[in-house]
Amino acid sequence: MPMSGYMQQLRGKVGHDLLLLPSAAVVIHDERMRLLLCLHHDKNSWVTPGGLIEPGEQPADAAVRETWEETGLLVELTGILGVYGGPELIIDYPNGDRTAYVGTIFRGRIAGGSVRPDGEEILDVRYFTREELPRIRHARWMDTAMPVLFSQNGEPHFVGASWRPEGNSGSDV
Repeated sequence: MPMSGYMQQLRGKVGHDLLLLPSAAVVIHDERMRLLLCLHHDKNSWVTPGGLIEPGEQPADAAVRETWEETGLLVELTGILGVYGGPELIIDYPNGDRTAYVGTIFRGRIAGGSVRPDGEEILDVRYFTREELPRIRHARWMDTAMPVLFSQNGEPHFVGASWRPEGNSGSDV
C-alpha cells in the first residue's frame, strides 16, 4: 500500500524524524492454533496483519480494515491480546523514516474472504506454529507477546510499568 495522505502530509512537515504513531493489528489462528503472519515488503519480516490508525478512526476499525487490505480476509474481533510499545516497536524504514508505534493488538477470527497478499506491502501470507516462529525473521514485539501470542483467550497482556519518579523508589507513598 502506498503511504496514506495523512502520513504524506505529516512526513512533508517533519521529514524522516521519529514519529510516535498509533497502530492496530490482529492475531488470528487456524484450527491447528497456527498464527497467521504476513511477509512485509519494506521490512522483509513476518508480522501480524495490521497498520496505522488513521485520524478519527477507531482502533478496532483500523485492525479490521488493515487485515482486509493486506490479506483479503474479513475478521471479527474477539478481544484484546495486549498493548505494546517501546524499543521493540521503533522501526527504521529503508527510505530513512523513523517511527515508534504503540500497538493495540486484537484477537480475531476469520469471518469471510480468502487469503491473498496485496502484492505491494505484503508479499506472502501464511500460518506458523509456535515452534516455527523463532526460526523466521519476525517483528520484535512478538517475542514480548509470546506468553499469550498462541493462546485463544485470557487477560490482555502488556509490559508492566517500571517508571518511578526520580529519586523516589515509591516506598514512602
